[in-house]
Amino acid sequence: VGQFGFAILSDIEAFFLIEASQGDQRSNVLQAPKVTLFNGQQATVIDAAQVPFVISVVPVVGEFAAAQQPVIVVLSEGTMLTVQAVVSDDRRYVRLTLVPFFSQIGDVSTFTFEGSETTTSSSNTTDQDGDGNNESNDNANTVVRSGTTVQLPTFQVISVSTTVSVPDGGTVLLGGIKRLKEGRSEAGVPLLSKMPYIDRLFRNVGIGRETDSLMMMVTPHIIIQEEEEERRGIAVE
Repeated sequence: VGQFGFAILSDIEAFFLIEASQGDQRSNVLQAPKVTLFNGQQATVIDAAQVPFVISVVPVVGEFAAAQQPVIVVLSEGTMLTVQAVVSDDRRYVRLTLVPFFSQIGDVSTFTFEGSETTTSSSNTTDQDGDGNNESNDNANTVVRSGTTVQLPTFQVISVSTTVSVPDGGTVLLGGIKRLKEGRSEAGVPLLSKMPYIDRLFRNVGIGRETDSLMMMVTPHIIIQEEEEERRGIAVE
């Protein structure tokens, strides 16, 4: 995670920033939502994916049977931005209280609860020596075990709160959030790649890293009801 910061951009600076981002193949404009709210009201924008996990089991006992009921928890992975806007008395500036919230699901550990165990056996009857008498042959028993697997995910959360004063039509840029993903792959010759001292000669290790940088742009526009109605040609009583 990098250092979080913000900057106030003019219209032309915001325009050039968006144009430069769209021209770079490594960057994408994910969302461009618009929210209308009253003076002093709070609004929330969420861009997240919900992932269910089985984190536990609860035993359920009936009259003639018993079972395990899974406990499912849904975690949201993504970005959430909460904004509260207050217009100044001269209607020239907007005081924005911004609370970005970033969540990411990390590694998931699994654990299996052993349940019931069932044993089945089978036998067949054949005449192997041809004397007219059938002999019974017992096959090996088959053991079937049932259980429930629970998941224990790690959940990473980053949240920042800041208050800025932005002119009407100005843009505040929030940036500095970086996410690093790392993967490791290993391949080698069996046995030889596990032997000390010479394992490096028979083993290849690859490490891949992917870094994502997230930036947010918030642009407030003050809407005066009387002026908006007059602009749209609505009669004002």
